[in-house]
Amino acid sequence: MGFSANISSDKTRKLGLHFRRLQPKAEDFLDTRFFPALEEDPEDVTRFFFFITGIDHRTSPTGQSFEGFIEEEYFQGADLLWHLAFRKYRENLGFFKAHRMARITVKDVKQWLTVKQPVQVTIRNPKQRAELLRDCGQKLAKFYNGSVLTLLDQAGNRLSVSSSCNHVGLLDHLARFKAYEDPARKKSFLLLKFLLRRRLWTLDDPENLRIPVDNHLIRIALRTGIVKVSPSFEAVLRDGRVITIADDIALREVISDAFVEVVRYAKLPVLELDDFLWHFGRLCCKADSPICYEGCTTQCFVATDLLPFSCDLQCPLRESCTAYSEVRYRELKEPKLDTLYY
Repeated sequence: MGFSANISSDKTRKLGLHFRRLQPKAEDFLDTRFFPALEEDPEDVTRFFFFITGIDHRTSPTGQSFEGFIEEEYFQGADLLWHLAFRKYRENLGFFKAHRMARITVKDVKQWLTVKQPVQVTIRNPKQRAELLRDCGQKLAKFYNGSVLTLLDQAGNRLSVSSSCNHVGLLDHLARFKAYEDPARKKSFLLLKFLLRRRLWTLDDPENLRIPVDNHLIRIALRTGIVKVSPSFEAVLRDGRVITIADDIALREVISDAFVEVVRYAKLPVLELDDFLWHFGRLCCKADSPICYEGCTTQCFVATDLLPFSCDLQCPLRESCTAYSEVRYRELKEPKLDTLYY
């Protein structure tokens, strides 16, 4: 396959300076359709984030899209997952206790994460998600007395261990759980984003923060040109051929390092930049119809909630994106593989 990937420092600088001018807004994760309120018990809230982040990966089953209406409001993908999760949280708080998750069944997951309008669709691979939730529940009970706050306390406000402290960092604690074993740490950094933004944890080593690299961020990194891959690997991505997990992890780690350079120039917190990038990839820089190719006809969440000024129905990154001016880069997509990492 000839995998290789390298950071383009010229492009990371250009994109970072563009973001410094753009100054996208951050989310507060207080939307009552998806998340518990601020005044709720911190243990209940951290457990909710811990379990749902652990199963927040590819949601659509083969041949269907995980989308539909709940009480006349339409949700899709991750939004539908988090909405159904929060509905369950409100209906039955005990559902998210460690001992309950330790014995969750495939039938439970199917009943919980199914939408019936306009057609019935169940989240992708409910068996795998039940296994991940059971593993999280069993190990949370075994190692942390069923408490995510205990897990966080044992991490000692650090992501990584250092010579000056005796604590195992949060990343190593999370890696005990199958849902969080990804070497590129996508779900771990996503969980951290929720915890920090909701002020459920504080961090003493912010220099170890990284962006949660998923399919959307891979696509953006390749199209903007901040990461260049070898011609043979570019052909694999362009053709949609399946790659190995090892190559996927290696690619995402290079992309993670590239975004470290971007945020240094942007002078923005890395996890706040992720707010914009994730929504931008999902709504604007889509796999098959990026707006630089298809055009834009709507005011989406990026335009209404994350940008400080109007995008005029054009790509807000057009001045610093290679794909905007070089058509062949628009064809680059995330790797094709079946993974629970993102």
